[in-house]
Amino acid sequence: MTDSAPGVEHLDVVDEVGRYVRTAPRDEVHERGEWHRVFHCQIVTLRDGVPTAVLQQRSRAKAAFAGLIDVSAAGHLAAGETPLDGVRELEEELGLSPASTDLVPLGIRRLADDSGEGRLNCELTSVYLLRDDRPLTDYVLARDEVDAVLDAPIADLLALFGGTPSITVQGISSAGHADASEVTLEVTLDDFVPGAEYWVVLMVMAQRFLAGQGPLAV
Repeated sequence: MTDSAPGVEHLDVVDEVGRYVRTAPRDEVHERGEWHRVFHCQIVTLRDGVPTAVLQQRSRAKAAFAGLIDVSAAGHLAAGETPLDGVRELEEELGLSPASTDLVPLGIRRLADDSGEGRLNCELTSVYLLRDDRPLTDYVLARDEVDAVLDAPIADLLALFGGTPSITVQGISSAGHADASEVTLEVTLDDFVPGAEYWVVLMVMAQRFLAGQGPLAV
């Protein structure tokens, strides 16, 4: 592992099938369009019997996709980390501490796109589901990462990605802090991190998981 300068995030560069190549600073990895590993976790629950996805609204201070709605927790895997080490993102962003064994693997998503920072992004994303039934008021958000945590009925999300112009979602802004407040948002596709096909597959898998069905994969 290459030593990191203070404050410089290093990633493991891999090839297109995930074999380790080298370790390099995050900015360099994106500038060169090199493959690297990312973690996604989608939290799901039943709210009064309704299959529901817990989503985050990214901080408006973020460099990438500021203010857009994203999966529950996401982040780059640092150099030397394994996919399940990404469970730390749930603690860092949402104040949750699940065991890695609670995560249900869906497989790896391969993506090459604009990172949202104007640079090429080539990532192998390890995707997981997590059942967590706590109320949104029990979340503790990292203010520099997340503005709000939201409940979205999965059927409504699938309708939105299927062509419904907008849906209504409810949540808590600044959850876990003294100024926390309830929010109700009318959202369209433009309010979500891009990737409609991925969103659809993820929500279908979330529905199947809550119904006790399989197989599950992205």
